[in-house]
Amino acid sequence: MESKDFNNHGLDGLGIHWMQYLSMTLISLLIFFIGLDKAVPVFHDFVLSMLFKLQCSGFNSNGVKIY
Repeated sequence: MESKDFNNHGLDGLGIHWMQYLSMTLISLLIFFIGLDKAVPVFHDFVLSMLFKLQCSGFNSNGVKIY
């Protein structure tokens, strides 16, 4: 990897904005985690348990319960 210098508009020497680099990285991670979720049942169970804990932790601000 080489160092990228961004100008005042957020563009590097190739004309790629820093948010494009961020979006490519996040999409790559999303694809990786979807593949991991489908391939490893333990990871799938972990994701479901985390989602259930988030639902029961008070983030559900409108009070609707999903069963």
